[in-house]
Formats: sequence, structure tokens, C-alpha cells
Amino acid sequence: MKVSLEIKQKCSFFWLRGIRRARIDKCCAKCFMGDAFHEIYEGTHYKEKALVELDITPNNQVKAYYLCGLSKGFKYEDNTHVAFVPCEGQNIEIDNDKIHLMITDARQIEFQSYQPNPEGEFTEEQRTCRNWIFANYLLDGMPL
Repeated sequence: MKVSLEIKQKCSFFWLRGIRRARIDKCCAKCFMGDAFHEIYEGTHYKEKALVELDITPNNQVKAYYLCGLSKGFKYEDNTHVAFVPCEGQNIEIDNDKIHLMITDARQIEFQSYQPNPEGEFTEEQRTCRNWIFANYLLDGMPL
């Protein structure tokens, strides 16, 4: 897989993780344990504009990959969340006024409408966190 991420407007930062395990007792990036791709964070951290390109060799121990982009000012509606798995011959492309993202040989996982309902007490911050929602999606055995 090849990830090409162009930042068109100043952002706070992006991060990318290969998820080996998930947890729901935390929220945000702490939901995911696995391989961090530091090139994404370092290449986008508080940048006006940037282009980061990265080759990812699929790993059988990784259940899914997750790209999270936090907008300038951390505006919920302007953040980017892309969960994906390797899929030869398919591509993911997102092009808007903030970013241009191309991931080759990958298929996007549509999870954002998933409504988890785990047992236990969880904060509103957790229940609205898309990372937490995807962690539940994985733990609930939803299709990848």
C-alpha cells in the first residue's frame, strides 16, 4: 500500500496506526495498540502545507489501519478519519479543500454510522470519539 497525503490547509496533525489490538476503556488514539507510522505525524504536525508519502508493507498481525487527522482548532466536523485494510487493486481517494489523500491497494472500512452499545459506563467524549467507535467496531467483530 502507498499512502500519499497532501495537506492543503494548516492542520494540527495527522497520525496513522496499524491496529493490532483495540480497547474501549480509553478514547482517541489510546484506543489502538499497534504500529505507529511516525512519518505521518512528523510530516504534518502544525504544517501550513505538506506532502507525505509512505509505503506500507501489509502485516498479517495488523487487523486494520487507521488514519486520523486533527484540524486546526480541533473542529470535530473538520477532522479526518479513515479506517482501511489492504485490498489489491482498490484505492481510496479523498479530495477536499483541506487534504488530498490517496491510498493505493486499500479498501476503506465504512464504520462511522456504527452505533456501539457496550456494557459499562462511558463518557460522552468516548461515545462521540470516532476512534472509540472504530475500536468497538473491531471488538464487536464487524466486517473488515
